[in-house]
Amino acid sequence: MEKMFGGRYEIEEKIGAGGMAIVYRAKDTLLNRTVAIKVLREQYASDEGFIRRFRREAQSAASLSHQNIVSIYDVGRDGNEDYIVMEYVKGQTLKDIIRTQAPLSQDKAIHIIRQIAEALVHAHANNIIHRDIKPQNILIASDGRAKVTDFGIARAASSATVTHTGDIVGSVHYLSPEQAKGSQTTEQSDIYSLGIILYELIAGRLPYDGDTAITIALKHIQEEVELPGKLVAGVSPELETVIMKALAKSLQDRYKSAAEFLEDLDRIEAGETIVWEKRQARDHEDTMQTQVHRGLKDKVIPNEAKNDALLRTKKRKKKIPMLVMIAIAALIVVVGTSSGVWVFTHTQVVNVPDLTGKTVEEATIELTKARLALGNRTETYSDKIKQGGIVSQSIKPKSEVKAGRSVDIEISKGVEYIKVPNVTTGYPLQENAESTLKEAGFTNISVKTMLSASISKGHVFGQSVAPGSTWTKNGEIELFVSEGIQPTITAMPDFTGMSLEFTTDYLEKYDMKVMPIMEESDLFPEKAVITTEPKPGKPIQQGSEVTIVVSQGPGPPA
Repeated sequence: MEKMFGGRYEIEEKIGAGGMAIVYRAKDTLLNRTVAIKVLREQYASDEGFIRRFRREAQSAASLSHQNIVSIYDVGRDGNEDYIVMEYVKGQTLKDIIRTQAPLSQDKAIHIIRQIAEALVHAHANNIIHRDIKPQNILIASDGRAKVTDFGIARAASSATVTHTGDIVGSVHYLSPEQAKGSQTTEQSDIYSLGIILYELIAGRLPYDGDTAITIALKHIQEEVELPGKLVAGVSPELETVIMKALAKSLQDRYKSAAEFLEDLDRIEAGETIVWEKRQARDHEDTMQTQVHRGLKDKVIPNEAKNDALLRTKKRKKKIPMLVMIAIAALIVVVGTSSGVWVFTHTQVVNVPDLTGKTVEEATIELTKARLALGNRTETYSDKIKQGGIVSQSIKPKSEVKAGRSVDIEISKGVEYIKVPNVTTGYPLQENAESTLKEAGFTNISVKTMLSASISKGHVFGQSVAPGSTWTKNGEIELFVSEGIQPTITAMPDFTGMSLEFTTDYLEKYDMKVMPIMEESDLFPEKAVITTEPKPGKPIQQGSEVTIVVSQGPGPPA
């Protein structure tokens, strides 16, 4: 297949295809390494809004560096085709292993799941939620190492997938209840999906299945999981506890973090007992009081499935959410009490809560609790606070102010992305290239030097991030700078009569492999070159082997 992306990535063969993209194995001709290229399908490439999100999220995910995460090297566009360049992993998907080997032993399943969990710990620490953890997105390398792929891409697809296919982000079999409802996705959503995979590895089957997407989604929301120990023998009670806690429908019951999940895996391997006190359902909570995400609801499904869903919903009592009840109660108090109460609440001194990193909704709740109000909202870029989080507030946290004050906030627009200039055109000097990047706003510039076949010393002949693509202000851009032109020879010099030492030094400067052969000679002095192979004047390739016939004496008569 003769196709080159970005003037750099040479396509070798197609290795996979999915709903969003086609994947190829390719060669990075600049760095001489094998990579994987994921090329977006045409229906996504024509959606400019999606492309912007896709690049932003993929570039954000490129900041992840972990042994259990597939690295993203580059994001670019070639003609009308958008692509990402990733680490090439030789092996198979976890789904392939499940099809051929499941159910797995407890030890083997924990070994695989542990690696995925460690990848999630790293990603969540960097404010990146995967949103589509499933065996198809887990690669198992030939050395047994698990690597999670497609970080950041699911977020970019969240609206585009619904638009193009009427579906929902995340494969429905691995979907968390909150994703099925269309609610906010959190780190705990990834943990739920990880719990589904662990169940599938141990039991050899999925916990929820059905004929339609809506049927499966409703099961995630409504039905409890059958214990895997009832399906296969040898599952320890501790592992069952871990699985059931990961699959808890309530976020309060589920693991709060991947690190907490890993701690319980450690306890299993240490032979310790795991105790999980599942809380009792509260009156104000109702797991059925939701609508299935519109991406699933709008799918065409059999009438019996629709009737089944309606019947189940009607059987549930409608309950007023707690926040609504609180709001109504608060309104009654404000309207029904005397002016003396109003004066008290507006002259009382309160402490300002710390809103940093919180969403607007969370900040509103915090301020209401503190008898304060949310003021003006502005937006700003932030390298530390993820998009939608609060970067700063007009009144410092823990400050004492009168109740009723308004607090203005700045909301993060996420990391700022800048268009990368071309700093290789005309092979500029290193300092000029660095200056151009700094003027564009980039702050993390590194340099790698190497010999070049044609570029003179100190000049830039390559850059790690493709010109024209967008990149984070503090994302690393590596410049490839020439150490000087690699010396070359094309014909074998004549070393006849010269010393072995001189001849060897000369040839080794050109990476030649010198093979001396000693012969008696009464014509040439000891250690003088008699002849060479190739012969003088014959073509020679740099790095090849040269045989030198050297005199061992006695040499010419005195």
